[in-house]
Amino acid sequence: MGAIIVLTSCRVAPVPVEHPSSGLETLWVVDPERLSPAEQTLALTLQGLVAERSEAIWIQDGGMYALVLDDLVAEGVTTQQAGSVWDLLSTFRDAVAGMVLYDLGTDSINVATSLCGPLQAVAVDGSLQTKAEAAGLEVLADVRGMDEVAAFAEYGALFTSAAEAEGRPALLIEQAESKNAHLRDFAVARRAFTVYDLESDDHMRIATALGPDLTAFGWGPDEYAWIHQISSEGGIGLAADWSRNLSVLQRVPATLPERPHPTVRPAKEGERIVAFVMSDGDNIQWMGGQFVTAEGFWANPHRGEFAMTWEMAPLLAEVFPRALARFYAEASRGRAIDDFVVGPSGVGYAFHNYLPDRVAFARRTAAAMRATDLRVTTMLNANGGMEQSVELLAQPEIMGVIYKDWSPYNAKEGRIYWYEGKPCVSYRYILWDPLPKNSPEGVAAAIANLPASPQTDQNSYALINVHAWSFGDIGGPMEAVARTIELLPPKTRVVTAEELIVLLRENFGEPVE
Repeated sequence: MGAIIVLTSCRVAPVPVEHPSSGLETLWVVDPERLSPAEQTLALTLQGLVAERSEAIWIQDGGMYALVLDDLVAEGVTTQQAGSVWDLLSTFRDAVAGMVLYDLGTDSINVATSLCGPLQAVAVDGSLQTKAEAAGLEVLADVRGMDEVAAFAEYGALFTSAAEAEGRPALLIEQAESKNAHLRDFAVARRAFTVYDLESDDHMRIATALGPDLTAFGWGPDEYAWIHQISSEGGIGLAADWSRNLSVLQRVPATLPERPHPTVRPAKEGERIVAFVMSDGDNIQWMGGQFVTAEGFWANPHRGEFAMTWEMAPLLAEVFPRALARFYAEASRGRAIDDFVVGPSGVGYAFHNYLPDRVAFARRTAAAMRATDLRVTTMLNANGGMEQSVELLAQPEIMGVIYKDWSPYNAKEGRIYWYEGKPCVSYRYILWDPLPKNSPEGVAAAIANLPASPQTDQNSYALINVHAWSFGDIGGPMEAVARTIELLPPKTRVVTAEELIVLLRENFGEPVE
């Protein structure tokens, strides 16, 4: 028999939203598959240079990118198909002061990407130098053979004052040299220094020189080592290494509709109360790409049949506001709603145990949550404890914290840490291939053994983390959630994570006003 509060509602029509004008008039659409790798990089660096103009460049792609492009066209933006990268260069010739020479597949591509913004240049692989010169470009810098550390020693002054001048947190791009056709437009538009796989001391020296509150877009060669490094520097990481068009998307404004807010029924004797939370919401390249059209995720036919909570990166409001607005507008409402929490670790991906200043991190997280109407944040920790949630719980904007260990996510087995009437709730279970105990059958069986006294026993509550990259063989993680719910014992109430926090506070802590 299935759980209660299941299959009670289906998705409704999106909330109508009128967005402010983007200021865009024309987008030159580029099919990257028609360009050579060297031409792709040239096109991206040119895209970053002209992204703020009324006439800009758009790299063709699917998912959220295609949906937003359709929206812009509906709002009156015209599109032109770019014939070649050289046609684009001719169209935008007045925006380009010259070229930075580099070699594909070497450290020099990151050096060139870094310099294009400050020098108002495009990155030109050595194989295209003759063509670029014929197009009228002069060589402003030849960085072939140069790595990022040497480049920062020579050109660092171009970047160290940028964050302060713009009034923004320090910015770093971490992009593999092999990824020549993604994210580099954003680096150019933001005049950000670009690196990959540096020695720890070199990374720390560059990050420190760039300034406080570092935000690193991209990805490192090893997830744990990269996030550990950035956390130790007082920064955050955001998975964005396969992102496209962020240079343009960051300037396209959005009206953020009100997200769904649950009506919370009081807890009743005899109930078990559970909430499912989808992982990896910090993954900007995924949330801003195929996530919205993938049937295992947002486009799943089960969405709207049960309460579901999605991790979400609040910094989408800064770099891709139309994506966040679409999620809020399309969220299922009513009793079986789509709700959102900050994930996986506050304002960005960081290990709290290694942060040098958790108070500063908590304040930055609270500000981002206030701007995006989010009340619950996830805290992903490594080699630390739940008491390190105090700084987050002390923020008035934060209703409660969800605690996740690096490995496994549910290492604290549902324990709850309280601070001034607010809970930090650890995951009790995970849906994650391939262990049987983490399968729909295993999780449902474990929930059946919980007490059912939510007014007096905190163990009557369970948070279940849904691993975003599991269960592909059955249709994706949303299918795993649906199967788990069908197997739950009677009188199991499926709620959102925010509802679960509210009920815990009502019965064991300080009630939410």
